Amino acid sequence: MANDLHTEGYSNPLTNPGAANAAIASVLNATQAMQVAKPEIPLPAGGNFTLPGGYVSAGDYTNVRYDAEVRELTGADEETITKARNAGLGKFISTLLQCGTVSVGDSKADAALLSALLLGDRDMLLLEIRRATYGDEVVWDRFSCPFCAEEFRLSITLDEIPIRRLTDPTERVFEVPLRRGRKAFVRLPVGADQDAILAIAERTNESEQNTVLLSRCIVSVVEADGDENAVTGNVEFARSLGIVDRKSILDAIEEKQPGPQYNDIKFTHDACGKEVPLFISAGDLFQGL
Repeated sequence: MANDLHTEGYSNPLTNPGAANAAIASVLNATQAMQVAKPEIPLPAGGNFTLPGGYVSAGDYTNVRYDAEVRELTGADEETITKARNAGLGKFISTLLQCGTVSVGDSKADAALLSALLLGDRDMLLLEIRRATYGDEVVWDRFSCPFCAEEFRLSITLDEIPIRRLTDPTERVFEVPLRRGRKAFVRLPVGADQDAILAIAERTNESEQNTVLLSRCIVSVVEADGDENAVTGNVEFARSLGIVDRKSILDAIEEKQPGPQYNDIKFTHDACGKEVPLFISAGDLFQGL
């Protein structure tokens, strides 16, 4: 059996330990040189931009932060967002924002901060996360014209979406005239309001959702005689408001909310010559998620 062993270049570690150690080191060095270097994984791409409303911390209007940073969504984010989607639209949006938002001002983005942002600022974050992840172009492969029913490929760029900005940060609380000489002081909705409404969206109708929104956003009501009553959180008061007064408040909220105006996009369809309104949702921005 000994004659079958290959002993060429062999050093006995018992009789010649120095030569044996040198041989072992040579083999280890050669093995390490053959290993493929680990690839460097770059950080996700992102971008900085200006919020249209601004983040106000603890009601301090002297220190409004408008600068925000987002990043490209990764495969790990996709897994997290896909799971969240099964829990409803509210969870989908909040998870998407948490995954893609890096910071607002000098504060790291977390659930509490994102819940305190105006809806328009959250919409702006979604738009910029979309830009960082998929690029500027939004495409519908089979868009159907509501006037002539022709189907065609439609594409727009994110820069075509108009942005409304809040010129005065204190305008997030405003006055709305009501019938019979009354008036209401109303605040713009924030992320927490959106989360509360989306949490009940599947089991309520639009009017019930409006009641919840009004109960959260109406700060107080001043009667014709000048008496002012705080009504925040009073669902029954929101129900007791006349239909006209409810609509006046809801219209004012929509008109004053800053951010991307997804319902103000129009284009002319060449085939029929009609001006076609285009309504964009979060699902349109993140097709496939």
